[in-house]
Amino acid sequence: MKASTAFSTLHGKRMRCVVGKELLGGQMLAKDYISIDALRIRCIIGIFGWERTQRQEVSIDLKFPCDNRKAARTDQIEDAIDYKKIGKATIFFVEKSRFRLVETLAERLADLLMHQFDLPEIYISVSKPGALRGSHNVGVQIHRYRKNSMEEKWMALGLGSNIHPRMNLILAMEKLGHRFDLLSCSHVYETSPVGFNRQNYFWNLAALFRDPGGPTLSLRNQFRKIEISTGRKRTSNSNGPRTLDLDLLLRGERVEVKNKKKLPHPDLGNKAFALYPLLEVLPMGTHPVTKLSFMEMAANFSDKNQKIRRLPSETLFPFCPSGFIR
Repeated sequence: MKASTAFSTLHGKRMRCVVGKELLGGQMLAKDYISIDALRIRCIIGIFGWERTQRQEVSIDLKFPCDNRKAARTDQIEDAIDYKKIGKATIFFVEKSRFRLVETLAERLADLLMHQFDLPEIYISVSKPGALRGSHNVGVQIHRYRKNSMEEKWMALGLGSNIHPRMNLILAMEKLGHRFDLLSCSHVYETSPVGFNRQNYFWNLAALFRDPGGPTLSLRNQFRKIEISTGRKRTSNSNGPRTLDLDLLLRGERVEVKNKKKLPHPDLGNKAFALYPLLEVLPMGTHPVTKLSFMEMAANFSDKNQKIRRLPSETLFPFCPSGFIR
């Protein structure tokens, strides 16, 4: 997915600011980020005598998380991250610094920005143009994050419909978004029906949400209410047409076998409509019980009667594919 790029001038310094979904040059935990590239600042930096008295230019790149969705929905500046404040804080700190090593400058700057702006993570590159003869730049790149951002609790849901699928899937995603924080979602996949062939093909996708905690039964009851809101009526034909299927596929690494509804969901290993969308949002994931990676499971999937086709990114707009969690 392409990032949007804008140029801004701050204290006479030209910055390239990017809002995007993929981080080039270093993967971040977040799905959306803001990037400030090539911020050039003069400061005291270096170990030699002359470097302690003469200011030199350093080039700084910053990348930090943002939630781009709210600002995109409202198109209001109040809902966007004020990257100028972060840029000003960076310029003020660096201009007054007197570090000997770019390593120290990078670490101190990361500490300052994460603390002052409550950032869960940050990627920083600090380089000295022309510091080494024959090279364009010499510098360091660091990625710092708060410990709990790596331990975020999440749940994976599988959604499906073959009755007015676009309308019902959008409705379901909206209702889920009101209850839980959306972390990521897959493309929509068109899949052949399983168990009862005389019906329309299904639309399926996987979505990752922040897990609010609490009993699994309570979550399932909320999902059931969302299904009912679309007009879902359960009949004796459990494989028949339906307005909405909302299945809890995973709750992190949790395993539950005592209840009628198990975790992980039993369909993960034998249903294409569950496995392939999940693989898109958890490409490095593993099955909590078998310990097989989802990539291995997909590579070994052998039921050729199950047809699956990925639909275009805009199929469920405004809910577009949005990366994955590592």
